[in-house]
Amino acid sequence: MEQHKLLQKQINKYLSDFNLEDKTLQNFLQAVNESYLSFDRDKEISEHAFLESEKEYYEVNASLKKEYELKKISITNLYNTLETIDDDIKELHNKENLDDLLFISKYLNSQIEKRRESEKNLVTTVELLKTLLANLQSGILVEDENRKIEFTNDLFCDFFSIPVAPENLIGLDCTNSTEQAKDLFKDPEHFALSIENALKNKKIITNERFELKNGKFLERNYIPIIIKEEYKGHLWKYTDITARIESQKLLEQSEEHNRLIMNSSLNAIITIDKKGLINFWNNRAEQMFGWKKSEVIGKPLHDTIIPDVHKANHVKGMEHYLKTGEGPALNKNLELPAINREGFEFPIEISIIPIQQNNELFFCSFIQDISERKQVENQLKIQEEKYRNMIANMNLGMLEVDNEENIKFANQSFCKISGYEIDELIGKKPANLFVFGENIRKIDDVKELRRKGLSDIYQLPIRNKRGELRWWTVSGAPNYDDKGNLIGSIGIHLDVTEQKQLEFELEAEKIKALEASKAKEVFLANMSHEIRTPLNAIIGFLRELEKQNVSELQYKYIENSTIASKHLLSIINNILDISKIEAGEMNLEIEDFDLHKTIENVFKVLQPKTDQKNLLFRTFYDDSLTKYFKGDSLRIEEILFNLVGNSIKFTNEGSILISCRLLKNAASKQTICISIEDTGIGMESNFITSIFNKFSQEESNKTKKYGGTGLGMSITKQLIDLMGGEIVIESKKDQGTKIEIHLTLEKGNVANITYDTFDSSNINLENKKILLVEDNEFNRMVAQNSLSSINCITTEAENGKEAIEILENNTFDLILMDIQMPIMDGFETTHFIRNNLKLDIPIIALTANAFKTEIDRCKEVGMNDYVTKPFNEKDLFETIIKHLNLSNKKGEIINTEIKFYNLTHLIALSKNNTEFVIKMLQIFINQAKDIITKTEVAIEQDDFFEVSKLMHKIKPSIEGVGIDTIYNEVRELEKISLTSTNKEKISELFGTIKIILFKVIEQLEENEMN
Repeated sequence: MEQHKLLQKQINKYLSDFNLEDKTLQNFLQAVNESYLSFDRDKEISEHAFLESEKEYYEVNASLKKEYELKKISITNLYNTLETIDDDIKELHNKENLDDLLFISKYLNSQIEKRRESEKNLVTTVELLKTLLANLQSGILVEDENRKIEFTNDLFCDFFSIPVAPENLIGLDCTNSTEQAKDLFKDPEHFALSIENALKNKKIITNERFELKNGKFLERNYIPIIIKEEYKGHLWKYTDITARIESQKLLEQSEEHNRLIMNSSLNAIITIDKKGLINFWNNRAEQMFGWKKSEVIGKPLHDTIIPDVHKANHVKGMEHYLKTGEGPALNKNLELPAINREGFEFPIEISIIPIQQNNELFFCSFIQDISERKQVENQLKIQEEKYRNMIANMNLGMLEVDNEENIKFANQSFCKISGYEIDELIGKKPANLFVFGENIRKIDDVKELRRKGLSDIYQLPIRNKRGELRWWTVSGAPNYDDKGNLIGSIGIHLDVTEQKQLEFELEAEKIKALEASKAKEVFLANMSHEIRTPLNAIIGFLRELEKQNVSELQYKYIENSTIASKHLLSIINNILDISKIEAGEMNLEIEDFDLHKTIENVFKVLQPKTDQKNLLFRTFYDDSLTKYFKGDSLRIEEILFNLVGNSIKFTNEGSILISCRLLKNAASKQTICISIEDTGIGMESNFITSIFNKFSQEESNKTKKYGGTGLGMSITKQLIDLMGGEIVIESKKDQGTKIEIHLTLEKGNVANITYDTFDSSNINLENKKILLVEDNEFNRMVAQNSLSSINCITTEAENGKEAIEILENNTFDLILMDIQMPIMDGFETTHFIRNNLKLDIPIIALTANAFKTEIDRCKEVGMNDYVTKPFNEKDLFETIIKHLNLSNKKGEIINTEIKFYNLTHLIALSKNNTEFVIKMLQIFINQAKDIITKTEVAIEQDDFFEVSKLMHKIKPSIEGVGIDTIYNEVRELEKISLTSTNKEKISELFGTIKIILFKVIEQLEENEMN
């Protein structure tokens, strides 16, 4: 349809966003177009008719009088003219047969009125189009063929930041507007080039997208205006699509997010349309079924994962839902079989949900492979059946009670051991049927444990239905329902009456053995005391004689006497060492030490003996061995003295070699081999197996020839076992012996090694008053001589009673207390001093009994330390220094405070990282303070279960910091807090622990944290 140029311009200007293909709009535009064309025709006709009529009118008027004859001709001509314009005038003229001017005048007037009406309608249409374009939600710019503005609206001005009203822009030239506007866009050159191409090509361009620097997006359409194949201008339409872009981005992000979630799901997710065709298949579905997404999209679901036996039901179910909207398998969890790509069938749990979106129906399936679960369920069923049979048939009695202790279930075995039938048990309380006497309190404690959710095993005597006394071992545990609520308890009962009888008999035998051991210990203690007491005087007097100026012969006698007395002391010590090891009282002192130096010490001490026998005595130390280890160097020396001493004793000619080699190296430890090889008399192979027996020697005549007690090798073996080592002996008769010791020792640190620099000449006890309590006159003389050498003031007392009388009237800095004395012994005296005299003076025991029981008793009554007799002056002086602040000749103060902690393990763990050690100590200090406070509160509130938890929590920290003095107390408190309500005992134990912890905290903050 050919359109009027004005209509084309209005359409381009105001109707660019409308669908011009719409029939209604086309009809409307056709009517408007015909109105425009009719108006133009009428206008041309009217103008022409008016001019002609006017001309003729004047001509006729001028010549009316002159040429009347021409009237008809003129009218005819006029009619002819009108007929060319309007065919209707001809019909009217023929019909009316009118030839007067009045008719023509009326006709022309009517035509003029029609033209005015057409113009009015045209103006209205133009205004309507302008209003329409002005109010579009797009920026509109209409330019003519010379790029002069014919129309624009407010939104266009807003988009391009034009501070002028749209009507003021009409007629302006837009030739340079591109250069002015392009800087508003993120890509200015692209914007300018797009305008240039559009104007050049003059073809419709739609949906061009541009991004502005302010972050907005504009979409542009370009429409050239062509009228009668003649270019008359163009229309630009700009639309803000920022919100649409952002919505699109959010939609894309949401879709991507949902896609990631669905692909990351642990369940297989599959969607199908209403035709049953797959349109989504996530990653888990690929893993579960073996089909790639690209292989299944668009395929029917029943051709991929549904077994043949279920395919028909699947298709029928789909058809039924589409017809009725009902689906019994939808919106619920179902367990069904499925098949994978290989045709393997396995169980799945599937939930199918119908979803309606955009008027489209699809089904979303969430699928989980439950093969393992089914397998576990089957196993559980088998186990459940198995345990049912076990419970029903086992020899252990099983009893289940509720929270009120009423019996809910009992198996046949329980009925058998109790003597009751099941009907006689159900609903009864076990305590009323079986328990008697003080054991009822035990049952109350067990009930409390169950309420706290704790299990335990205990034994108690009961009376069965026949009134017989029986012993049961009961393993009880709380019983919970599926929701975790406590519903009672379950107990497994074993009749241990026969075992208990054996236990009583064993206990009686144990008591006898303990009494025998105690008698042995008492005998050894008395023997030790009776021998050590005079031996102390002998060694002491010999030590004093060595300090005198004597002749060479006298010195030889003194030296031989000293050797003999020390040999006797060695025999006593060996006997006591054996007893200590058997009693479990032997402890290793783990310290950093120089192994090479230890071996050299043994070599230097024993070399004179090898020189006397003209033996070649050598040592070898492997260079690959670390120089410093952690271990008990004194016990290693004792082992070497025993073994090398034996080699010297049984080797009359040849050589003795001490060698130390590396067997295995690790980051923090080494396994070493110390061997002693000699060319002595050797041993028969059958004797090697018994060499470690006490008092064992190969031939009795050797005892006479070579001497010895036969205890050395036994002690050596037990010490090596205590160290976790191994001893290996190779020997041939009359050829020699080789003994190897294999030990695994941690690597040490030279910084932790302390060397003995003791010098009694630097000790100054001047003005220090010491009370010596000793019943043996010789031992008082020995002690008095030693103490006088360091200038202290010594007062003597022959027994405890005399010592108390002296203390009531005098003050002392320290007491040296003998243990076994007449009238009042050392234990009674110390107890009286501490509890009656209320003195906290340091008391050091002088004891001839080195057993742990006696040492522990010394500490229990309030003694601070002990020195065994015969004492070494160095040991005595160091112990005194330990408990007094003394000054040496240089005026230095000796710090005698006892450290209650040992950081050896922590330092090794840190690999000498001081910062790590300090950090761990700070954590310990904070934890200890917190646990002390919480424990005090828990004890106050009788919450002993919480006390147990707190002790369990701090126990590893106490081990790590090396607080050995309270470790056993912490373990005991943890244990009794679970089973006992004895608040006094718990408070007493915690009091001891608290005192030591506060002392450790104080020492750590003072010594380690600065």
